[in-house]
Amino acid sequence: MAARIPGVDVSKFQGEPDWGAVRGAGYAFTYIKCTEGVGYVSPTVDAQLGGARNAGLVTGLYHFARPDTNSPQQDAADFAAQLARLNSSAAGNLPPCLDIEKDGANLSAWVKGFIDEIRGRTGRHEVVVYASASWFQSKLGTDSWVDPGVFLWVAHYGRPPGEPGYLTDRVAIHQHASDGQVPGIGGNTDLNVSMVDLPVLTGAAAPPPPPQAPPQQTYVVQPGDTLSGIGAKLGVDWRAIAQANGISDPDLIYVGQVLRIPR
Repeated sequence: MAARIPGVDVSKFQGEPDWGAVRGAGYAFTYIKCTEGVGYVSPTVDAQLGGARNAGLVTGLYHFARPDTNSPQQDAADFAAQLARLNSSAAGNLPPCLDIEKDGANLSAWVKGFIDEIRGRTGRHEVVVYASASWFQSKLGTDSWVDPGVFLWVAHYGRPPGEPGYLTDRVAIHQHASDGQVPGIGGNTDLNVSMVDLPVLTGAAAPPPPPQAPPQQTYVVQPGDTLSGIGAKLGVDWRAIAQANGISDPDLIYVGQVLRIPR
């Protein structure tokens, strides 16, 4: 069964939560609104982020996109500056998140431009994109920008937690309610579940890169060479060389032939 890890997301409307109470109620992570468009920084982001970190929640910041007024590069540059100021883009944090709710021309290209720019400015390959299930299905053209570094956060209310109506292998978070009542937060709060273990999102569980195979060794047949002589020279059984090259008769090799030499 996939993970169902409870979390919340907050903006200035949630004020300054009692994050200890939030954590004590079982919520493990939070996304916090940081910026919107160009020039807006949430007045509560510093206090919310500091409090959540101190209480032991896994934290990340999100940017409310304005494709209706700005280029993706402009939005990403503003967001990246705040991510750097708040030390929130590196592995160990939830990935930088793009919240896309405003319409604009060619949203697919806009989202891809934002992802490319934020990666370039932060050095963080992992990015989260938030939208409603219907937008993922009909507006965002995910085929052109979803890659193995992109996680999707789907807003779909009235569905069981972890079962949004839009579901692919890149969907990692489901926002399943907007009217949650959370200890330590006054008023309604968005409720989420992470459908993957949090270290997958923070980068702590990233597998080491596969070892690089050494370059394929080859040998060019010289005048007077025999397969057994080549094997003796290279310390490889001549029968293994024959098998690697599909040679059924060891006497049928020719000068200039390039042989693959098995390791």
